Amino acid sequence: MEQENNEESPSVLNKQVGTVERESNKLAPAQITIVGIQEETKKSDGTDMKVSLIKLLCKHPDKPEPIQISKIKLIDGEKVITKTTWAPLDTEGNIQMGSAADDILKFFKVGFLAEVEGKKCHTVVESKDSSFLCLKLFN
Repeated sequence: MEQENNEESPSVLNKQVGTVERESNKLAPAQITIVGIQEETKKSDGTDMKVSLIKLLCKHPDKPEPIQISKIKLIDGEKVITKTTWAPLDTEGNIQMGSAADDILKFFKVGFLAEVEGKKCHTVVESKDSSFLCLKLFN
């Protein structure tokens, strides 16, 4: 079935690959300061998420406005792993031990996620295939 080229259609199904290259917004790993924290509890369609996603608002030295970081890197045994900053609750309604939220609390030596505001931390690139930054929770 031949598809008619419809330039006015908003659907991606009727779009061709463009010729404009993507602007690089790649930030180099650096020491950041956590300036805020957000808890995301709704999906983009407005429905409730089963587990809260924690987004750390961070001041990066190369960008005037805060960046959002929602991944961490840490050492698990002998390998470096990446975790998304989910904050699941246990049966008592507290942050689940072993979760990324727990890892953040332990690294910064605080009892509550709200207490990470103002803390400094280094970042690392998420992976060789990604330009996103993660909090580096190891030495």
